[in-house]
Amino acid sequence: MKKTKMLRKLLNEPGLKVIPCAYDCLSARMAEAVGFKAVFMTGYGIRDAQLGMPDFGIATATEVVNIVRNMVNSVDIPFIVDADDGYGGALAAYRTTRELIRAGAAGLFLDDQKHPTKCPALGTQEVVPLDEYIGKLKAAMEAREKEDKDFFICARTDSLRTNGVEDAIARMKAAVDLGVDALLPQGIDTIKPKSGETTKSIMKDIYKKMGAPKVWIWGSGPEEFTTKDYEDIGAKLWVPGNPLPGVAKALIDMYQGLYDTGSTKSFFPAGLPDNAYLNKLRRLDFWEGLEEKYVTTKKC
Repeated sequence: MKKTKMLRKLLNEPGLKVIPCAYDCLSARMAEAVGFKAVFMTGYGIRDAQLGMPDFGIATATEVVNIVRNMVNSVDIPFIVDADDGYGGALAAYRTTRELIRAGAAGLFLDDQKHPTKCPALGTQEVVPLDEYIGKLKAAMEAREKEDKDFFICARTDSLRTNGVEDAIARMKAAVDLGVDALLPQGIDTIKPKSGETTKSIMKDIYKKMGAPKVWIWGSGPEEFTTKDYEDIGAKLWVPGNPLPGVAKALIDMYQGLYDTGSTKSFFPAGLPDNAYLNKLRRLDFWEGLEEKYVTTKKC
């Protein structure tokens, strides 16, 4: 089954779907190995881990597509991509969508930020006019129509922080009218609750106005939210945060230990996966099998 069909089948099943972030081939395989049925390429994460730069609108579409191609080929589960603003105007969004489909991705989200885009954690970013954003979504959907009709497209809006709640709702409703598969409204958790309100009740109300539960909502809320919270407010999928801070902590401890002690003792903390597990992630058995079948070693 094609991965685009696999993703649609997964999302059509009842209940909230948790789709973790990955930033390289090995992290994607780890997510798959523990049992997740889909994985998301974090734009923040690949810039940190593979490009060595902030998520600040300075990565190119070519770089991202090449990274996606490798990550897609490393797993057997569907792969969703942070495609930012499509890396330019509507024509760029068309081409980016086409190239991601050809690279094997199962879906993407496309945001409405002004180019160059910026991760919300790095500052508030203005958004393009609604008609310009709609043009990008239409272009992406035409690329989908020509390449793979099952490709998943999510419309993300960052307009709430600059234009307010009503504008964000209007943008998401316009995206629904176009026929996108899901909505990702960013920044709702920054609204300060009034008397009798909670962040949870605010998000549930806004999600409902956007069409939940009939319309799939990609939940984006406070760090303390759990799967139970997202289920309660009507989200269909949740992508927890970038795992790199945790990975960075482990690496800093390892390198600091080496620097301070002159030994590799810090490289072997309790609970390390053994080589058998790592070799399974590397799919060593598969490559050894090919070697045994096809590689001829001449004996002297």
